[in-house]
Amino acid sequence: MRWKITIEGMDEFGGRDAAEMVIEKDIGRLSNGEIGLTIEDGKTIMGYLQQLVVKQQCEAYVLTSRYCTDCRTFRRIKDYGKRKIRTVYGRVEVSNPRIMNCRRCLPYFCDASAVLRDICPDQATPELMELSARMGSLMPYRKAADVLAEFLPIPSTESFMTLRHRTMKLGERLDEKARDRAWFEPPSSSEHKQAELDLPNDPEREFVVSIDTAHVRCSRSENARIFEIAVARCGRGRRGSPPGHYFATADTSKRELRSRTLQALQHEGYVGRGEVTVISDGAEIMKRLPKALPKPTAHILDWFHIAMKIQPLQQMADHIVRTSATRSGQAISIGDDIRSVKWKLWHGQTDRAIDRLEMIMAVSAIQSSHAEASAKRLLDLAQPLLTYIRSNRDAIIDYGARYRSGRRIASSLAESAVDSLVSRRMVKKQQMQWTLRGAHRLLQVRAAVLNGDLRERLAWQPPKPTHRHHLTWMFEPTPPLLNVA
Repeated sequence: MRWKITIEGMDEFGGRDAAEMVIEKDIGRLSNGEIGLTIEDGKTIMGYLQQLVVKQQCEAYVLTSRYCTDCRTFRRIKDYGKRKIRTVYGRVEVSNPRIMNCRRCLPYFCDASAVLRDICPDQATPELMELSARMGSLMPYRKAADVLAEFLPIPSTESFMTLRHRTMKLGERLDEKARDRAWFEPPSSSEHKQAELDLPNDPEREFVVSIDTAHVRCSRSENARIFEIAVARCGRGRRGSPPGHYFATADTSKRELRSRTLQALQHEGYVGRGEVTVISDGAEIMKRLPKALPKPTAHILDWFHIAMKIQPLQQMADHIVRTSATRSGQAISIGDDIRSVKWKLWHGQTDRAIDRLEMIMAVSAIQSSHAEASAKRLLDLAQPLLTYIRSNRDAIIDYGARYRSGRRIASSLAESAVDSLVSRRMVKKQQMQWTLRGAHRLLQVRAAVLNGDLRERLAWQPPKPTHRHHLTWMFEPTPPLLNVA
């Protein structure tokens, strides 16, 4: 059976254009299970339709661009060229004329310009750029190129390198728009407490920033073997509330971290009022963020990291108790002392926990001098824990009271953000090497995809000024279609 598809279009000036295409569907193919239209048929139909639509749009744009609004005449065409426009339904080659300046309005200025250069400056539609970057951020570039070629009429020239360039390009644009947005629409950072929520100990008053660092292998070994990327997730303080927005940056300066954090908090409803809490693992690079954010801002040490540092110490103490031949009271008290340290840290009694830990280390030092391997191992585990607690003394709070009030006490959101943004794409299954700039741009696209605001962020434009200089109109071109209308 032959299917004839007739396509009819009408342009802005009342002109009509029609085209036909034929699809052959042999009844003998039914025995092989080929029923209806296949993917290849869909590619053919959409590719043919795209050719007609794009060519008609380009012709209309060239015609309106030739119209001179001052003298009401059409400008001359100097010559014709070709321009290739890549779309999601295939590549379209259109005629690209160069139009002369109006000789009546500008008799002493002779120049020609290709007006189609204003359409798709990347030689690809924004939809194709966004789709390529979205797929390239979620899977390897080769696999993303294969998936696109499987379902879309994309030519073989759309290789994995093309997807990589488009992903890097959109990552650069997202970075630029984030800087422009921070300049034109700075988030409120006034230092005052929240006024609309006056309930005491209400977790909804609080905005929590869970932040962590991810390590990525560097492609240039002469610089460093690995480099760090700050990854965070910003949301409300109540446990079980929506996790919030991702953000990632390779620039860990105080100014950059502040700007990224405030923009992410702005999506969660932060307008300068409310309490901000930063939860981190105590890394030195993360301690600069609470100092940069508007007050009141608190820094909390992640309880999970404290518990994981106490766990091997507790296991070693239990081993000493089990293997003690005499079951002396001193050996039994070591296990109770370790539990006491954990209990005191859980309730925010930092000084008492440090004193108890120092006592345990003193006893272990005496026992290790008698060549007891278990005591020496216990001493080796207790020393890093003591240093960790002392260096983060101000960030240890009453975790029990905070947990009972329904607030977050761990940076599990940051750990999951590292896994979602960095590990799945760059570390775990794909042992790849990255440049600092390439990893940063890819993570901008990946974070925007996971947040679901990639198209919104790319479409954002800085606000236009409300007043204009008296000479500004000479340098602001009016769209051709608006001139004709």
